[in-house]
Amino acid sequence: MKQLGLLFIAMLLLASTSYAQDSNEQDDKGMYLGASLLGASWNIPDLDLDSERGGGFGLRIGYNFNTNVAMFFSLDGSRIDPEDGNEYSLAHGDLGVEGRFGDRSSMVRPFLRGSLVGMASVSGEGNDEVTISGGGLGLGAGLYFFLSPNASLSLGYTHSWINLSEVKVGAISVEVDENAESGRLGIGFAWHF
Repeated sequence: MKQLGLLFIAMLLLASTSYAQDSNEQDDKGMYLGASLLGASWNIPDLDLDSERGGGFGLRIGYNFNTNVAMFFSLDGSRIDPEDGNEYSLAHGDLGVEGRFGDRSSMVRPFLRGSLVGMASVSGEGNDEVTISGGGLGLGAGLYFFLSPNASLSLGYTHSWINLSEVKVGAISVEVDENAESGRLGIGFAWHF
C-alpha cells in the first residue's frame, strides 16, 4: 500500500506540473492558510470494531508553486464520541502534495491530495492517559470554490491507512503492529497570498 501511495503522489505532482506548464495563465505562487470544520471517523479493521466518529477543527498552511500544484502541512483535531460515552481526542498531521485542475479563471477547481500522515488517539488524564499512535498514507479529493483569486471555500475528503506502532499508558509504552483506517470530511476556507 505504501508504494501505491508514493506512486500516486509522484504521478499527481508530475501530471499537475505538466498541466500547469501548458497553461498561459499567470501562476499563483505563494503561501496559503486555511481552516476547516470536519467530521472524522476511524477504526481498527482486525479488531472488528465499529467505526467511532466525532467532529473537530483543522488548520492548514501551504505553498502554491503555481495555479495547479501546492505542498501543504495540516493539523486536524477531533473529539470522538463513542457509544460507550467515554469521549477522547483524535489528531492527524499531514505533510503532502495537492494537485488542482483548472486554470486561474476557473471558479470551481477539483483537487487531489496525497500525504504522509501521523495519527494519535488520546484518552484519559494523568497516569490513566492512554495514547495510541502511528503513521501512514492519506489520499484525498474534493473541490475548491474560488470566491476571488485569493479567497476560496473547499469541500474535501481524506482517507488514511495507518500502521499503529505504539500504545502508551501513563509512562509505560508498548510497541504494537496493527492497521487502522480513518476518514475526514472537511468544509473550509483558505486565503491565498
